[in-house]
Amino acid sequence: MENLPIPKHLESILQPFDNSNENEVTGKITCSCGSEIFKIKIVGDDSFFDIEKVIKVQEILEHFYLIVYVECIKCSKNHLIFDKDFHGWNGFICESASKHLKRPKLKDWNCPKCKNSNHSVSLTIQSEGKDDFKEEAGDEFDKDDWVEAFSWITINLSCKSCNEINEEWISYETM
Repeated sequence: MENLPIPKHLESILQPFDNSNENEVTGKITCSCGSEIFKIKIVGDDSFFDIEKVIKVQEILEHFYLIVYVECIKCSKNHLIFDKDFHGWNGFICESASKHLKRPKLKDWNCPKCKNSNHSVSLTIQSEGKDDFKEEAGDEFDKDDWVEAFSWITINLSCKSCNEINEEWISYETM
């Protein structure tokens, strides 16, 4: 998996599909206990979800957040999937004021169709690759950190109750 752009915090829970490569990895989230069903917890703007079907960055006290955790329904373990202040190109490479603030309170995400909280999660991470990272990031970063500086993340949810699929539930450019 060293040639796939899987960030370190996802290495143990992202199970890549066969079509993944250095520039793109797609896979499903599986808890260390083996479960693939999660409760979703977020900080994000869902006010336009009924219209646009996507969660956006949320402004809180003049800072902007987009955070996704999943909680395993079998063992209750929490897994951080994405925090825009720490993950992706801008989160990893750039400094932001909100990076040093206490993280805002997470809210539960329920299926917009049936209101159930249990979902399976898949995601795609797109990267510009190792060579681009070495060229753009300079000598300040270790060459193996290229997996942390991905350019785009797309998170898809599937409700385990009614089978409602929310493709591109989050689709976020990190550069």
